[in-house]
Amino acid sequence: MAATMLCRVCGDRSSGKHYGSVCCDGCSCFFKRSIRKRALYTCISGQGGCSVDKARRNWCPCCRLQKCFLVGMNAAAVQDERGPRKTDNLPSQILAQVLVACIRQARVNENFAHFGREQQNQILRHVWAECFILRVANWSIDITSIVERCADEQLRAIVRWTKALQVDLIEISLLETMILCRKGEAEAQGSIVESSSSSSFLPLCCYRFGRLLLGLRGLSMHCYQASVRAMFREVTGDTGIMEHFIAKL
Repeated sequence: MAATMLCRVCGDRSSGKHYGSVCCDGCSCFFKRSIRKRALYTCISGQGGCSVDKARRNWCPCCRLQKCFLVGMNAAAVQDERGPRKTDNLPSQILAQVLVACIRQARVNENFAHFGREQQNQILRHVWAECFILRVANWSIDITSIVERCADEQLRAIVRWTKALQVDLIEISLLETMILCRKGEAEAQGSIVESSSSSSFLPLCCYRFGRLLLGLRGLSMHCYQASVRAMFREVTGDTGIMEHFIAKL
């Protein structure tokens, strides 16, 4: 009797290979639909790494799609059904998902959310790259290979440096708050620190304050938007992806 094949994405029963990997009909259809729509999902937890199994595969399409890629499902196989297209879809999907997560997390940050939409947009245009690098270096799956392959040496170095800090989820949140709320070059940022509630920074006093300041200083000194933009341009072919997401999200 032949052994039952199980979907490598969710563990459900599989009839065989679909798009390069053993998976069930449900995950096969989900993958095909996502690729054809060029869907950009956001993790429901904001952190990635959600459980994907038979019972919970519909909970988080972002993590489900990332798992499809991780088990070897091939976007090119979907695209070939409709004619030749750009085949390397994984880096584009992941970098876009990280950027979406950065902007969504900023919008719900308690110290940032009380600013008007236009002021938020002005601030994000100046600091989005710092938040992006922080998230890239601490994404739920290791995506260092994308950065190493596509970024210039300056950007590769700062991502490696940020990753070496080994910040946890609480520290990521605190660093994002400091990035969003510190004084910056833009005039729109001038009153942020003063107008933010001082109580919001109390956790910093008792949570490895020095290490976080070191991380913030490193991001501020070495993060260059031009390098991040160049990486997006190389991977996605879209030079205005950041402005698109700021306006849409």
